[in-house]
Amino acid sequence: MLVSLGVIQFIPTPTVIIPADLPTAQREAHRVLKFEGVANFRDLGGYRTTDNHSVKWGKLYRSGTFSNTSRSDLVTLQKLNLSTLIDFRSAAEKQAEPNVLPDPTGFSVVEIPTLDGGNQAMVGEVMQRIESGNFEGFDPNHFMLEANTQFAHKFTPQFTQFINTILDAKGSPVVWHCSAGKDRTGFSSAVLLRILGVPQSTIIADYMMSKEYALAGRKNEIRMLRLFKGDEVADKLTVLMGVEESWIQAAFDEIDRQWGNFDNYAHSGLQLSVEDIAQLKSTLLE
Repeated sequence: MLVSLGVIQFIPTPTVIIPADLPTAQREAHRVLKFEGVANFRDLGGYRTTDNHSVKWGKLYRSGTFSNTSRSDLVTLQKLNLSTLIDFRSAAEKQAEPNVLPDPTGFSVVEIPTLDGGNQAMVGEVMQRIESGNFEGFDPNHFMLEANTQFAHKFTPQFTQFINTILDAKGSPVVWHCSAGKDRTGFSSAVLLRILGVPQSTIIADYMMSKEYALAGRKNEIRMLRLFKGDEVADKLTVLMGVEESWIQAAFDEIDRQWGNFDNYAHSGLQLSVEDIAQLKSTLLE
């Protein structure tokens, strides 16, 4: 038995495959980087645009939180040659689950709190319901539709800062994340891909990939909720921890309502000039 335990203890950690290091034809199969403790970490490379360009591999990464980063994960993060990490989480989220990053990091950390401040009351309602176990009258789908419509107007300054941070990186690798890497991260990814000219169907498909990977990253929390809080709480939190196509569509519909169309949102909302958009395309597309 002791020999067996010793063998198990010294089994080497599988190497995370970095798609940008692979031949082009093999990259798509490894879009999701399989870290030990970082869920929903994905490369946005390879997506085709409407004018037949494609997003460069190894430049744009989206992810869940880095609060459970393993020692092996830290080594892999350094191999990505990141210039910037963008954290969308609120102060309360960062306090509850502080990031574990390389020391020294080797990259800049830009904090863009979204769903923070006064709007934290919305998140606070969910936490209070989890504690009490009372989800009577709570519709998780409606809750997420409301959150995504707010991304499209209330939090425009935050997503403007996000795009400007991508611009400042000048094509160097950037990763951005929230808690599960699906809502704030999903909306910002969708907006950036739309600016780059990626078609809506591809954007939706990328967004929906989080349904599997974000839930996998929170499976232990859901299991504990089911055990200690009951099926209703676990089932409604499972909805919140996933994604639905209608959520991101609600965000784009709200952009059209508030700004007239996406181009107006990019120029008047996100304050992007024609030159800014040209720079994004020249540095991030091939």
